[in-house]
Amino acid sequence: MPSAEKLIGCRGVNGSINLSKDKMVIRSEGFGSVEFREVALNKVTAVVVERKSVIPFATLTILASVVTVSAWYNALWFLINLTEQGILMITSGGLSVAVVCAVPMMFRLLFVNVLVRSEGEPNALIVRLVPVRQAKRLAKRFRELSSSWQE
Repeated sequence: MPSAEKLIGCRGVNGSINLSKDKMVIRSEGFGSVEFREVALNKVTAVVVERKSVIPFATLTILASVVTVSAWYNALWFLINLTEQGILMITSGGLSVAVVCAVPMMFRLLFVNVLVRSEGEPNALIVRLVPVRQAKRLAKRFRELSSSWQE
């Protein structure tokens, strides 16, 4: 059973962040080493949820899908009439590009980076590939806690 002091946490691929009423514990992992950092909540200046753009991968996925469908139905027959072998080659290539571009797009939709800025050393810590819901909940709770002790 979790302690009453621990309010919220999130876990990423290279560490985790646990937020309590008075401190933030950041566990960072890298090349076999694990480091714990405790930062007083009044020393944390910002919790930033960074989402990378999905536009480049979405654009490539849509374009590859349009090319694949156009080639499959030979929709541009009046410009170029494709043979069955040409149709097969273009559709398999277009489908491959669409799948390859869809995977990073899904990762960018489902996961974000969480950046914790604080006073002192180190002044910024980043946890990568955190699920979106956990990251948003952590940022919202940090905003609530920091606004309560500033008043």
